Amino acid sequence: MSIILDIQNVTHGFGDQIALDDISFSVKKGEVVGLIGRSGAGKSTLLRCLCALERPQKGSIILNGTDLTKENETSLTKIRREIGLVFQHFNLLTSRSVAGNIALPLQIAGWSKDRQKARVKELLQLVGLEKFEKKYPSQLSGGQKQRVGIARALAASPSLLLCDEATSALDPEATTSIFNLLNDINQKLGLTIILITHEMDVVRRFAQHILVLDHGKLVENGTFFDLLCKSSDQGPLQALLADSCPQLPSELRNQLQHQPSPGLMPVLRLIMNENTALKPLFSLMAERFHVETILLQGGVTSIEEKLTGDMIIGLKGEKVFEAQAFLATNVQHMEAIGYVPVDR
Repeated sequence: MSIILDIQNVTHGFGDQIALDDISFSVKKGEVVGLIGRSGAGKSTLLRCLCALERPQKGSIILNGTDLTKENETSLTKIRREIGLVFQHFNLLTSRSVAGNIALPLQIAGWSKDRQKARVKELLQLVGLEKFEKKYPSQLSGGQKQRVGIARALAASPSLLLCDEATSALDPEATTSIFNLLNDINQKLGLTIILITHEMDVVRRFAQHILVLDHGKLVENGTFFDLLCKSSDQGPLQALLADSCPQLPSELRNQLQHQPSPGLMPVLRLIMNENTALKPLFSLMAERFHVETILLQGGVTSIEEKLTGDMIIGLKGEKVFEAQAFLATNVQHMEAIGYVPVDR
């Protein structure tokens, strides 16, 4: 896939405060990218730079071959039509109907009424609101409002869609519905989407490529599976992954020891890819090493519709160290958490 967005050495600040510190990454055409970080990480500033509402003090932002940092305001007005924006709180005009809200960017772009009407009809069908064109925002649920927001963002056929905390104002059911819609749009249109969020579970399910910001720095750049294999590292990633990864139950955590001794079993975290997750590794260990595997937390899940193993286990039996060596060569990532009593 070709590169649609190339960010190189972007630095931006406000007074003495650095908001973005030498950020570099690229996005391929058709990718779904998750941009995550805690409050104050720099996500909002980067978003404003990506859609040319803020000009960074250093670096380049190249969209479809054009460096946004070098264009004048007249050129940027046209370029911004290549970028769709979906907002956290919808930003719909209450005085306009659903159709009127979707048509707004087309009116600004000078489309004829007939073209506007045809495009609005097409977009209503795309987002599943065919019978809602005459309704007003006050008559819609949160999920329906966001569907209108997505349709409006797609009106001018952008090449890049930026979703700024697009589901944080929605309940879990509506959140799933909206992201399923965005996934369908990505598949049908080949549209490049950047999801700006602080919710790791959202990007786990929908993003192919993940960027992690912390205090203005890009601290991680890879797939969610890559991040899982680093989750024991100290720092911002550990806190962001806490709700998406298995954790040792508190009653075991309180008994956790860091040195082996008689009566203790090793506790391990295992990460397995789709080729390994369904292999009978534990049965093989029982047969070869007479070791019993105890699942303490986690199991087999899916990332980007691929099976992935992410679990915490305990081992007890005759040859636990040999079993650990066997696991280390058969899973993608293994980390030793500590030791807990075999019989509690």
